[in-house]
Formats: sequence, C-alpha cells, structure tokens
Amino acid sequence: MPTDAERQTEFLQRYAAFLLQSQLLQTFTFHPDSTVSGEDTEDVEDDQVFTQEPVLDSVVQSDSGYINQSSETNGTLSPLRPEALMDEDPNKQMQRRKMVLHKLLENERVYLTKLGSLLLPLRPLKAAAYTSQPVLTSQEIQAIFFKVPDLYELHQDFCGKLQERLGSGDPLQPVADVFQQLVSQFGIYHAFVSNCPTAVETVERCVQSREQFRMIAQEMRLKPSKESKEMPVTTTLEALLLQPVNHITKVTLLIRELLVNTPSDHNDYIALQKVLRDSNNFLSATKQSLDQRSGDQNPFTDKDPHLVKDGFMVEVSEGSRKLRHVFLCTDLLFCAKLRRLPGRQATFKCDWYLPLEDATLQTPSEIQLMAPSTLQAVAQKDIEVARAKLIQTKIEMQLEQNHNKGTERLRKKLVETETWILVNSPAIPLGLQSRSGKTYIFLLSSDYELHDWKDTIEQLKRNGLHPFSRTPCEVQALFQLCYNQRTARHQPLHCNSDEWDGNTLRGLLTIKIHSVSGFKEACNVYCCLESDCHGYFEKKAQTSILLLSKNPVCDEIDISLDGAQFLRFLLWEQHDFRSTAEKGQDYGTDRLLAKKQIWLDPKNFQCKEWRNVSVGLKEQELRCLLKFQPQSLSELDQLTGASQGTFGIPISIVTFREHSRIPQVVLRCVEEVERRGMTELGIYRVSGIATEIQALRAAFDSDGTETLALLKDCDIHVVAGTLKLYLRSLPEPLLTTELVPLFYRTVGLEDRASKDTQMTSLLCQVPQPNLNTLLYLFNHLKRVTQHEELNKMSLHNLATVFGPTLLRSNPEGESTDISHMVVVQVQVIFHFLSKETLPSLDQRDRQDSVSLET
Repeated sequence: MPTDAERQTEFLQRYAAFLLQSQLLQTFTFHPDSTVSGEDTEDVEDDQVFTQEPVLDSVVQSDSGYINQSSETNGTLSPLRPEALMDEDPNKQMQRRKMVLHKLLENERVYLTKLGSLLLPLRPLKAAAYTSQPVLTSQEIQAIFFKVPDLYELHQDFCGKLQERLGSGDPLQPVADVFQQLVSQFGIYHAFVSNCPTAVETVERCVQSREQFRMIAQEMRLKPSKESKEMPVTTTLEALLLQPVNHITKVTLLIRELLVNTPSDHNDYIALQKVLRDSNNFLSATKQSLDQRSGDQNPFTDKDPHLVKDGFMVEVSEGSRKLRHVFLCTDLLFCAKLRRLPGRQATFKCDWYLPLEDATLQTPSEIQLMAPSTLQAVAQKDIEVARAKLIQTKIEMQLEQNHNKGTERLRKKLVETETWILVNSPAIPLGLQSRSGKTYIFLLSSDYELHDWKDTIEQLKRNGLHPFSRTPCEVQALFQLCYNQRTARHQPLHCNSDEWDGNTLRGLLTIKIHSVSGFKEACNVYCCLESDCHGYFEKKAQTSILLLSKNPVCDEIDISLDGAQFLRFLLWEQHDFRSTAEKGQDYGTDRLLAKKQIWLDPKNFQCKEWRNVSVGLKEQELRCLLKFQPQSLSELDQLTGASQGTFGIPISIVTFREHSRIPQVVLRCVEEVERRGMTELGIYRVSGIATEIQALRAAFDSDGTETLALLKDCDIHVVAGTLKLYLRSLPEPLLTTELVPLFYRTVGLEDRASKDTQMTSLLCQVPQPNLNTLLYLFNHLKRVTQHEELNKMSLHNLATVFGPTLLRSNPEGESTDISHMVVVQVQVIFHFLSKETLPSLDQRDRQDSVSLET
C-alpha cells in the first residue's frame, strides 16, 4: 500500500504533467534593461552561450502555432502558423474567434456541471457532521471541499458575463476584461491546488475506514447539461477533485487560441496578450511551488538528471560581488552569469560547475576564517539611502506617467538602484568547498533561502551520488536542460513586475503572534519574519526570546511592505550557552526548528479587520492575527528615512510633497525679487552674504514659519542668491543630465528655423515639474530685463549668470576648457530668453500631478 507521501507526490507529478503538456511554461517576459552593473563584457564563446527565449508577445505571433479547433482541447498544436492568418479574410478570422468563444463557453458549462456535482454531497455531509453519527468530521469536510464553492462561484460569474457578451451578437464586442477578471482571481486555484494532495489523501483514508462515505465517494453522479439527453455518468469523488487541475490548464490553452484568432487591430488584442501572460505566469509559479513541495515530501527519486532547484545569488569572487544564476542538478551545481553585449541578445554563460560528490558545505565559522574580508557588508546607512532613493524614483515615474511623459530614463535609474541593492545588501553566506580545496562563497538576503539550499544539497548527498564521469559535452547538455527547466525567469526587480496590477501589497502589516504550540519540552524560542519586495526576500522583524515555555506567547510586530506577495515564518531555538559551557563544548549557534511561507492574498486584506491565521510548522503550530493598512507612495516616502527638506532633493519629489507645480522656494524668491528687486543694480549678479543665504536655506529646509518673515527682512541679493543656490543644489541640472548634451549640439545649428524647432522640442521633453519651473523662471527673467536701464541686467547678462546653473555639464565630445563650456551654456539659455514666446505653462489641475494612491 502506498504511503501518504507517495500518494501526494503522485498527485503533484500528475499536475506537473498537465503543465508540461500544455507547452505554456516555455514563455516568459524578458526585460532587456535589467542588466547587472559591473558584469563582464568580454566576448562569449558560441559553444558556451545559451540564449534567452523571446518575449511572450513574440511567441504568440511566431512559430508556436495555435490549438486545432477540430480536435479536443488537450494541448495539441496545429501546424498552422499564425503568420498564415495575417493574409486571410478578416471576416473568416472573426468567425473563428466566435467559434473559439462559443467552444470556451460550452467548456465552462461542462466544468460548472462537474463542480456542481462535486458540491452535491457537501450540504448533507455538513448537516450530518453535527449529529451523533457523522459521516465526516467538519475538519475532514473542510479539507476535501476546500475552495470548491469559491471556484463554482468564480466560474458561474465568468460564464454568465461571457454568455451576456456573446448574446449581443456583435462580433466586435470586447471580452478581454471578462477574462482578465477571471485570471486575476486565480489565487483561488493556488489555494485549491496547494490543498489538493491533502484533499485526495483525506478521501482515500476515509473511503478505507468508513463504509457510508465510500459509497458516496465512489458513486458520484455527473449530471449532463439541461440541453443534453444523455444519461448521468457515474464517477468518483477523487476524479472530480482533479477536474480544476485540468481545467486551469485548459482555460489557458483556450485563451491562447482566442488570442491567435483575434485580429491585431481588435480592441481585445493587447488586453488578451496581458491575460495570457498573467495566466502563464500563474501556471509557472504554481508549478514551481508544487515542484518544491514534491521535493519535500518524496525528494529526488528520479534517477535521470534534472533540475532540482535554481535561483539568483550573489557570488563573492576575488573581493567583488557578482549576481549569478545558480542551478542545482541531481549531481551538479552550475553557476551562470548573465551577459549583455552591445547589439546582441542577452545570454547566459556557464561560468563554472561543481560535482556534488566533491562539494562540502562550510560552517559559518569556516567561511569567516577562509574569507573574512569578502563578507564585509555595505553600511546599513547606504542601503537605507538606496531604498529611499528607490521610493523617490517610483514617485518620479508616477508623476511623469500622470503627465504622459516618457519614463525610460527613470526606469533605467530604477533598475540601476535596485540592481545595486540586489548585489550589495545580501550578507548571509553559503559556502561550498571542493575536494581540491577551492572555496565558493555565495551571499543571500534570506535565512529561509539559505536553509532551503543547504537542506536540498544535503538531501541529495544523503541519497547517494555516483562518481562523477560526465564528458564536457554531457555537462553542457545537462546545463542546457537545467536552463530550459529553470523556475527563476528574471531577476527579482521592481521593473519586472506591474506596479499597479493589484497582486502585491504596499503598506503596514501588523502581526500579533499569540501562541506557538507543539513543543515536547520547554525551550527558548523566537520567530523571525521575512517578506519580499517584488520577489526579493529579506528579514523584516524578529520577536523577543520566549523563555522556557511549552506554549509561548509573542508580542505585536509591525513590518512595512512594498510590493509584497509572501510572508515567511522561521521558528528558531536559542542555543543554550550555559549548558554548552558546562559540558566543555564549543559555542554553537541557534537552531532552525521549522520554516513556512504563506501567500498574502490582497483580496483577504481589503478590509482593515484582524485576520486569524494558523501556520503549520512541522511539529509546531503558530497562531497569529494579521491586519493590513494600505499606504500610498507619499506615506511610504515619509517612513523610509528618505531625505526631507528642499535643497538637494529632486524637484519632482519637492513638488510632490508640497502639492505644488513649482517648488515653494522658487515661487517665494521670485515673488520677493519682483516685489522689491527688479530695479536693484546687478540683481542675480551681485552676491549676497553667505551666512544669511545659509540661514534662509535652513529655513526652507525645515519648513519653518519664519521663512516669509526672513524673506522680507533679508537683503534682496541674499534672496536672489538663495534661488541660485537651490538650482545649483539639485541632484541633476534643471534641463536634465540626459538632455543637456542634446541642447549643446542643437544650439550650434546654423539653420535658425531648424534650431528653434529642435530646441523647443527638447525643452518640452524635460520632466513636467522641471518644465514648469523653467518656464516660470524664464518668464521672470524676461521681466527683469524690462528694467535693464536701472538694474543693468540684459538678456545676455542673465544668460551668463544662469547658464552654468541650469546646465552644469560638459558638452559631449567637446573640449573640457571651462571658458568654452560656459559659452555654450550661455548660448542655450540666451536662445530661450530671446524668444518672443515660450511654450505655455501646463494648466492641469495640480492634483493630477500629485495623486499617487494605488
């Protein structure tokens, strides 16, 4: 008789077969800008290069084919290529689209019938559970029918909406939003599939021990649809429980078929691409989760070589840190580097490999002894500064999107910052030593990941490894196999996720752990909490030590989430140092008792009430309360320790915090100059007293109420000097680092009409807060020149003062001679000041530029 673990593993393998058969897991989205700073750039040998697969959109429109409509929807692909559809009559393509939709609707009706049949015994079983002779206990009912009512309700709603759309008879009627709503709730399937092995095991156990339930489970009546005249079919409860597993794959295949038969100019086309991508990503993530669970229950029984585990780590080599993709096979560990060569597709190269039979895991003390200098972490202050910079960049991106501006420059900045954090913040070492004595050191940010890798490697070694005898060609073929089977498709960066898709949490999560039970004897324990930020996990909090108790109680913890999907619990036993000393043993380390990851479903946290959560940790059970408080980017900005104040802060952040279109320091200083400085001799050219300028700067930075009073009392040259100091203190020039070289080149054009057109076009490309401030300042300076007879400040004089302040960069390809650089800078500002008309200020409501609520 098979064991429980064998039955669960059989189920997981059955589900994985469905996913592999569908051929949907070979696609993923690759972001070409997700590069790693400091990576090697030398040429790569062709026989060692493994090229990234194309993006999903290309796969859908290329050789992947589409599902044959004349056959059953079982994943069989027709040899017909989508390119052939492009030359067809659009009317025929729309007819096929209609056929696919009607087939999909009929498929949904059949599925609802099966779910309805599965739910038939639920009500009487519940009623009997509270009698003196229950057929099943309430716990067993919950385990067997977990999430089935939710699935029925989900697809009943989907089927009804799809039928309503098709009933209109309009072939152009959009349906993508209906599919998007369905796919967005696939989290119910995640919960169902995760529980399904438990459900199947519970059914089999109860069938063997309870005669009455055996009759119910083996004589399930599958009712046909109302339109069908067929007789009811008899099936089993276990077979019905596997229907959702089959259906989720079938739905994805049908969505793919629908996309292939939707014209590219149809309103649904782009939206269906996203639906298919989301569905594929869900299947991939579910398969990865189940593969890991299968490995925990009956690990590595397959004798054929295959990928066991993979992921991104930071390798420490020769004193430097490099991001690597590590693949763990049944008998080899591969370390691969990502290559991004100019004009070529991104590639992976196998940097080195290590046979597991030759590998030994090192202890933390051995790692510290062998390579203490390489483990020196970046100062925590620098990490916090980078995280604050990350939040500020997100705010800038959203502001630019609100003004329909391009965000490519900010996206690159975001990738650079996240990559720096990804490479420099991990500090938990994983050391491997080969038989030859060479040491390989990786750094991780999560204790959960560290123990997951160590446990997997130790389990593989315990199962026994044959002497390594692979040829170089076999090793390369095995690496290609692992690469094709990989589960980590891209680096865990924000840019690889949709910030506003509603599948992640941003805000404050409060955790109240009120009991940890299941200890056989009293011990000192504590719990660590980890969470992710768009796939990157790190420790968030730790409870206090719970002393000598069999049923300890923990305190309340608040953790900040930004793009989180999962929460991890790690239960540790504190090492008894006194006992160790008494026995004369070496000092040990704390012992990990158990670890568990739970999914933070956003739908469960829509209300701000406490949620009761029970977390099974091997022999222990942790019970806690969770409550989530959503936060906007502005609130998160205030909590991250980001630099506050005005001077030295990006202008978009200043306007965002002040709820203004132009920084208050610019508005106040300009207003004061126009009130009493327009006729002042040498305004903006004569320097003010430095100490008074610094005092006014401090007032603006502290947002004190004395700012207006100081402005009125200060010498007018101090006010003008404060404005120039603010513009010089910006992290980048007001005309932006990216556009300054273009201004330099364009201002030298001989054709005046072409120069004027291109200069105006460049000006309109600067970020909206910068543009608002520039136009406000230019118009003010033109009014200053109206009093030139008294203040002696001509357009050229003002351009000379503000040119170096507003551009601050060497012309590309030009000499670094300062005098020449100043001449070019003056020419750029003089060009705009001498124009009769400038682009008008954006008159949108200011709320459009500051609303960042998600």
